[in-house]
Amino acid sequence: MPRRWWIVAGIAVAILAVVALRGHRASPPTVALAPASEGKKAASEDEGDADFSTRDANQRRVIRGQWAALIRWLNGNPRPTPEEIAARLNELRTEWIAMDPTVLAAVIAELLESGGDLPTGLKFEVGPHGFLKGWPTLRVFLLDVLAGSDMEAAVPVARQVLDSTASANEFAMAMRSLTRDGPARAGSDELVSRLGSMLGHVGWGNEPGFAAAFDLARVIGTPAAARTVAAWQGSRTLRAMALDEFAADHPAAVTELVTSPEAAALAPAERASLMARIDPADPGQLSAADRYLRDPALTAGEAEMFLKVFPLRSATTGYRLYGDNPAPYTKEGIVAGDRAALDQVNLWLADPTLAERYQAGLVPLQQRLNGWVKQAASR
Repeated sequence: MPRRWWIVAGIAVAILAVVALRGHRASPPTVALAPASEGKKAASEDEGDADFSTRDANQRRVIRGQWAALIRWLNGNPRPTPEEIAARLNELRTEWIAMDPTVLAAVIAELLESGGDLPTGLKFEVGPHGFLKGWPTLRVFLLDVLAGSDMEAAVPVARQVLDSTASANEFAMAMRSLTRDGPARAGSDELVSRLGSMLGHVGWGNEPGFAAAFDLARVIGTPAAARTVAAWQGSRTLRAMALDEFAADHPAAVTELVTSPEAAALAPAERASLMARIDPADPGQLSAADRYLRDPALTAGEAEMFLKVFPLRSATTGYRLYGDNPAPYTKEGIVAGDRAALDQVNLWLADPTLAERYQAGLVPLQQRLNGWVKQAASR
């Protein structure tokens, strides 16, 4: 064999020896595979707890530092523009929501307790999923972020604000933490009581959060919530809006509302509109409408208004501070309701007493429903 081949062979053997040696060193002896001792396991757990504690402390420090920097920035000269303020608050919310929710709720509680606040120049504006797109004050911003933190930790903080705030905007935002779905959601009785407290504050009607919070009645969904709004003697426009949205989502509860003592505070047109929102496809609700129309105390004017709009299915849309956005009607439900309403109107016209009393309203209603039913059948 030529000499150069002996050299190559020698190098190859050396390489294989090194590889084998490394492989031997990388493979631990059998005794090293025995289970770790309890002492080592406990030390590992302690290190994990220490890591979490360090992380929490770091997050608290970051939030407090960013809050202090935000205050200095807003007090600076020149003052930042509303667009700059909105951008920075959005960045902060995104960053904070990504942190541990329990830590976030605890630090926000501290910041709210401190009483620090500044106006932002932004309008109170509700965005997707109930989060705000604009925050008139920093405290409103904190309460908005609080609602996205740990629910169980946020609710006690929100209750403290509800019990002490003098701001309708803060009240509306604090209520959001109590209305989120989950085990910590407040019960209907508490929510109705809070709604009544809000309505009892004179002067809050000028704050946009007050109007946004009227949607509480729809979200609670109980007759007690509707009666609380109906008894309110404030803005008729706000009251009508809240009751209409409640009735669209909870038509069965409307039948109890219209016959309640609180309904006496409503104008005849309001009562007629609410009763016209019953779902005709529900026999129980249709029976309530029949009793309503046959009531000797019902005035001719209110009956006329009812027959003009029955069955009423108008609904508003858009972002809401609490709960899901309103979407109470389906195409199938409307078609079924039209058929049931037409059957009922035919029965009313077949009744000599009702036909004589309400013929002027029943005949056009019958024609309107006939047209809707035929139109639906031809599709």
